[in-house]
Amino acid sequence: MIYLDHLASTPLDPLVLEAMLPWMRGQAVGNPHAAHPAGWRAADAIAQARAEVAALVGAQPGEAVFTSGATEANTLALLGGVPAGGGCVVSAVEHASVLGCLPELRRRGHAVAILPVDAGGRVDPAALDEALSGLPTPALVSVMAANNEVGTVQPLAELAAVASRHGATMHSDAVQALSTRALDMAALGIHGLSLSGHKLYGPMGIGALIVRRPFRPVPASPGGGQQRGLRGGTLPTPLCVGLGAACRLARKRREEDARRISELRDRLWHRLRSRLPGISRNGTADGLAGCLNVTIPGIDAADRLLDLPELAVATGSACHSGASEASHVLLALGLSVMDAHASVRFGIGRGTTAAEVDEAADRLAAALGSAKSGE
Repeated sequence: MIYLDHLASTPLDPLVLEAMLPWMRGQAVGNPHAAHPAGWRAADAIAQARAEVAALVGAQPGEAVFTSGATEANTLALLGGVPAGGGCVVSAVEHASVLGCLPELRRRGHAVAILPVDAGGRVDPAALDEALSGLPTPALVSVMAANNEVGTVQPLAELAAVASRHGATMHSDAVQALSTRALDMAALGIHGLSLSGHKLYGPMGIGALIVRRPFRPVPASPGGGQQRGLRGGTLPTPLCVGLGAACRLARKRREEDARRISELRDRLWHRLRSRLPGISRNGTADGLAGCLNVTIPGIDAADRLLDLPELAVATGSACHSGASEASHVLLALGLSVMDAHASVRFGIGRGTTAAEVDEAADRLAAALGSAKSGE
């Protein structure tokens, strides 16, 4: 199989697995919250991992709260972070875990505004300024760092500056950006940030919400008071260690990864364009290094990909797997329902080769050519 769906999930890096293995064997047993040597050793390993997670985004170790993934982190940020009596602003192209919180926020009596995006998928800071002017204060703003379907990178510094002028808290779902882009929360003026292990070549089932003052979401599950009461429950030492190792590797490799992966993305685009007349690109050319989203007129992408089981690509976000409706992201960019259904997302990653990119383009072009000729 040619795996080009790294935006849905990245493979576990061997160095991350190596860091996790000692904590997955019997000799490393120990509840990290227990007051004895085995527990202290596990707690020390988690503290080191927390420091690595925080360092990836320019935060302090005590600001990192481990979660089961970015969906939980986003939910905690939105459902726990909108101030009493305040409003919430999100973009129209947010992940489903953010947009899915809005009905509950409305049910609780919060005013909600959804910001439109331009044809490239970008949020206009002026639109945020206007939205915040019409909402109760204080408010929470949540705009993703980079889109998971078309790769558009948002102007976070400008958006955070607007939020600050209105006294609003700024949160960002940074899941897709962190493997190839540097992001410093303090420098950007961001108070909350969500990330996920399996988008960073780390393990599934672990993520984090970074919480910087004055952001202090109300905990959804205080449990036994672990993690400063923000998220209770016994921490999974192997997963925390794995996330820490993945973040450490990302800091070391993201610049080189971004350069190489963006070259492969452009190579794929040029090869597809030369073989598929009428193809167009969604998002912006300067977007996320590993993301290429294209529309191929006259096809149903989901049907055509069934003919290519050896090629792992996507027709939209993995969070909508099995859904028949058109991508809300592509519709927000102005695509018709028909063109949205004719779109394919490629996710290039750390292990992708030039030969795989070329073969993927050739196989897709051949399959579409056969379909159009009736073969």
